[in-house]
Amino acid sequence: MARCLCWLVIVSVVQAWQPTLSSPRRPAHLTTVSVLMQAGGLQADQDRAVAERAAKELAILQPGEPLLAVEQRRAVSSAGGFGGASSSKAPASKAKKKKKPASKGRPPQRARSSLAQELRKEGVVRIDGALTPAETALLRDFVDSERAEATRAVAAGEVAHDARFAGLVLLENRCDLLLPLRGPSLAAVSSLLKRGSVLGDLLTEVVGDAAVLQEVACLISEPGSQQQPLHPDTPWSSRPSLYAAFVALQDVDLEMGPTVYLPGTQTQEAHQHFYGGAMEAHDAMAHQSAGLRSPPIATDFLASRQVKLGTLRAGDLALYNQQVLHCGSANLSEDRVRRQFYLSVRDPTVPVQARASMRPAFVNKLTLGQIRDEIASSTGLFERLDALDAACMRKGAP
Repeated sequence: MARCLCWLVIVSVVQAWQPTLSSPRRPAHLTTVSVLMQAGGLQADQDRAVAERAAKELAILQPGEPLLAVEQRRAVSSAGGFGGASSSKAPASKAKKKKKPASKGRPPQRARSSLAQELRKEGVVRIDGALTPAETALLRDFVDSERAEATRAVAAGEVAHDARFAGLVLLENRCDLLLPLRGPSLAAVSSLLKRGSVLGDLLTEVVGDAAVLQEVACLISEPGSQQQPLHPDTPWSSRPSLYAAFVALQDVDLEMGPTVYLPGTQTQEAHQHFYGGAMEAHDAMAHQSAGLRSPPIATDFLASRQVKLGTLRAGDLALYNQQVLHCGSANLSEDRVRRQFYLSVRDPTVPVQARASMRPAFVNKLTLGQIRDEIASSTGLFERLDALDAACMRKGAP
């Protein structure tokens, strides 16, 4: 789920709000100072403070309903929007209008697909069957193997912790594993983003091929992992800065803690309500070392919001605008590990500070267009990046 320098307080809670929430990643504003605090004696105090706030917030929320996939119809566009043309025709305009030149790196303006319209309106959409059962099973086994090897290598001092794991709030029974681009993880990225894929074509439509790959990782939540926060990943901006896709590597039911989304909260108005007033006041929160400073709980606002739950089947995904308010819950199952593979892309035309949750060798090295071209032509770009990653690790690079 690269968290930007956002101005939100991270909330966590030990008890789940109904067994219906999941585990988002740790926003980037929890800095090295915060990590050190978590490793020291102040961690328990911080956890209790955010747990208390989260419990109050979650008690306010409406009961959640499953996030469902919308019909993936094609756009009406002579330029061929996402997936191609619809059988219906758009009404002809009475007068021709001059076309505005497209911004560099942005997709051309045209009729939006139904999926893009839903994403723009709600801030989150579901795509079923993004990975096949075979791809999902291979990736799940690969994640487990990579996690074991990464844990061993970090413990042995062969690589830095930050080269294999991203930071999280409430690390007990939870980790955020940074994945290499090879084997099943590369196959998954290829299937998800190749030309003609639902996700790849949708991202090209809403962000453009100049979008930068920002994250390739897997969130792992074991039984006993605690509740995490209601939050946006990025501050509000007139154009979304990042989109993230969470892919379930096994069925996720209520007990395992599906992600909770508050649709439509990617707007400036929603952020103002959530933070209780002036937006500029929340930028200062990024500089609070422990993230304990918080605005008042927006009781009326939260109580009024619809709640959607990411109860996904293996291979399904939820794609969300990272400005959307969402939160996570505890894994209350007795023996089931929740693995959530994710990738995200960043709009380079939107000024935002974003930490990249991916292997250091891959940071700012790939655009969506380059990935899609590489998949189509097999130029060896992924192999070169993987070799660079291996060389960096042998040198002990962080």
